[in-house]
Amino acid sequence: MIKNVVFDIGNVLVNFRWRALMEDLQLPEKTRKIFEKTVFRSHWWGEYDHGIYEESEILENFRADNKEHLDEFNLVWDNRSRLVEPYAYAVDWISQLKEAGLKVYLLSNYPREVFTLHAACGNFPFLDKVDGKVVSGFVKKIKPNADIYEHLLKEYNLSAGECVFIDDRAENVETARALGMKGIVFADYAQARAELEGMLGG
Repeated sequence: MIKNVVFDIGNVLVNFRWRALMEDLQLPEKTRKIFEKTVFRSHWWGEYDHGIYEESEILENFRADNKEHLDEFNLVWDNRSRLVEPYAYAVDWISQLKEAGLKVYLLSNYPREVFTLHAACGNFPFLDKVDGKVVSGFVKKIKPNADIYEHLLKEYNLSAGECVFIDDRAENVETARALGMKGIVFADYAQARAELEGMLGG
């Protein structure tokens, strides 16, 4: 019996809109493609999520990899509060699950400092509705490694068999399933909601 719904945050509850931000800032297309490789899909962004390095070290590496585009990088970085925006359905979805008697948790890869900034900016309007959260940058563990899932289960005394995990990345859902959770690979709200309702028996 499912008692707990565990959500990823980025691209499930909020839109990780790094492409749109660069477009908003009118960066040249060539520069956007460079930043896709050297910033947002880089090894260093993964390390930023992981929380092992200090933010200053991460920034040093971002800037070293973008010496020819420092002004543009700094412009993007100065606007990092706009990197995400909540999906319109997020609060209602969580509220409805809570009203149905389920517990709701968050399990997300997210840089510590950026998570703190986005929370302060109001980008997570659902934060006060959840029963708990584990964020990679704070615990220095990262999906899809099993230890961050185990941290969530231990921290909140959850049974894996009573949890369903929703994430947009298949490899993250595979780890959850390997640990005994049910899993949903998020493609869009309608699909994920329908799968979840099926698991919950309508």
